[in-house]
Amino acid sequence: MKFFYYFPGRWVPHVPELLSVEAHAAQTTAAAAAGFIGVSTDEHPIPSEPWRNGPGGHDALDPFVVLGAVAASAPDMKLLTYLAVVPFRNPFLLAKQAATLDVLSGGRLILGVGTGYQEPEFQALGVDFDERNALFDEGLEVMKLAWTGEPVSYRGAHFRAEQVRARPTPVARPHPPLWIGGNSRLTMRRVVDSAQGWMPMPNARDRTRPGRSVALESLDDLARLKSYMDRYAAEQGRTAPIEILCSLTVPDTSPAEVIDHLGRLEEIGVGWVSAGGRSRCLAEALEWIDRFGAEVIAPCSAR
Repeated sequence: MKFFYYFPGRWVPHVPELLSVEAHAAQTTAAAAAGFIGVSTDEHPIPSEPWRNGPGGHDALDPFVVLGAVAASAPDMKLLTYLAVVPFRNPFLLAKQAATLDVLSGGRLILGVGTGYQEPEFQALGVDFDERNALFDEGLEVMKLAWTGEPVSYRGAHFRAEQVRARPTPVARPHPPLWIGGNSRLTMRRVVDSAQGWMPMPNARDRTRPGRSVALESLDDLARLKSYMDRYAAEQGRTAPIEILCSLTVPDTSPAEVIDHLGRLEEIGVGWVSAGGRSRCLAEALEWIDRFGAEVIAPCSAR
């Protein structure tokens, strides 16, 4: 099992101490020493007020700025957008952001992406919520063309270009690893067809909306979703491995219980976990990182 440290974004902007480059760099350095393999952060540029004030709601910094700011503080740490919402941006701009971060970090970016789910955010950004799936699919197609570094001419339903070229190209070839987040069957088919990783997202049943979200609140739910993806991969003849990353959502229980939970995730096929995000000040964040490294990562690594 490999671990990403997730920055405690839910306290933005209530704890100014956590907003500095120095605080993020200190957490990154501590995470590297504790055995984390990378750092991650999410994206909510303009979330709705009801969501912000509800369970799990929070503000967020821009993921590309944050990951770019900490890239030099731990030169071997991977950088994960967990996740960037493709329909929010023109795909040529998103391709440039991703390529820039990948180049400046020496090829350490993992581009976690998704379609997004908050309709008020789409409305505020001037993006048609009902077109998000089409925008996502076309966006991935456009970005892969841009990352070739060759001239691109493209005519799609939403984007057009004539003889344009994006340089420099990403260090990672043919492009940074793409990990797609979400629980729907459409998402899992996209993973099999065009990505390198899957990020199932915790989602309580009482918060699902028909046609818009799929529940994932237990290991049994995860196993069922993984089984569908495996069947589809076999049908498509895909043999390349699919990386799977989950959030560590177990409550603050004993390290032994956490390690047992991680073992059950491994049995399902999960190889990566994102953990953290609960600390309310820098000292608490650093203490949590050290303790998690000693009590969870080290014993898992020793197995």
